[in-house]
Amino acid sequence: MFKRKESLNFYALLIRQSQVIRDAVEALCRFCEDPTQENGDFVKAKEKEADAVRRELVDDINRTFITPIDREDLFRLSSSIDDLADYAWTTVKEARIYDIRPDANLLAMARTLLKMADGLVVCMKNLEKDHQAVYAEATKVKKLENTLNVQFHKSIAELFETDDIKKILKYREIYNHMNHASDKGDVSADILLDIIVKF
Repeated sequence: MFKRKESLNFYALLIRQSQVIRDAVEALCRFCEDPTQENGDFVKAKEKEADAVRRELVDDINRTFITPIDREDLFRLSSSIDDLADYAWTTVKEARIYDIRPDANLLAMARTLLKMADGLVVCMKNLEKDHQAVYAEATKVKKLENTLNVQFHKSIAELFETDDIKKILKYREIYNHMNHASDKGDVSADILLDIIVKF
């Protein structure tokens, strides 16, 4: 019974973390649509909340002798999905610093990232009992990373059609955050696939 309780605790924490991260990415989409101070601050709040859940999970890993998933895999998975929230907030923060408005390309990439975050939530909810569902959804997440990569390169190509060097440098930096975030989503999917193979 004790081991079962431990297992449920870790699965529940992963679900909660992925849901908060998904909310952070959704908040980024809202900011891209309407870049108000309030919408930007909400992204920051969700990123902080995600960090708090991650700290709780890491603390439990360090205090628990037996974990339902390899502790190194747990740590890597929690870290990689957390990066999605980190990049969401960094995008907002640097848009403010550079004093630029999110454009249609950034919004499109953010919406694709949200689909990836949605898929990771589905994976976490099925991780304990339905590995086939995890496999199917993780595979979709990996395909979405390819989609976002195409969007990223298209956005960069459009950017370089302009002669405004300052604009190119600013937007390229912001676009890069979306591309790096999608890479982390892809890494998360790979870790999930590794985990279910080990069961």
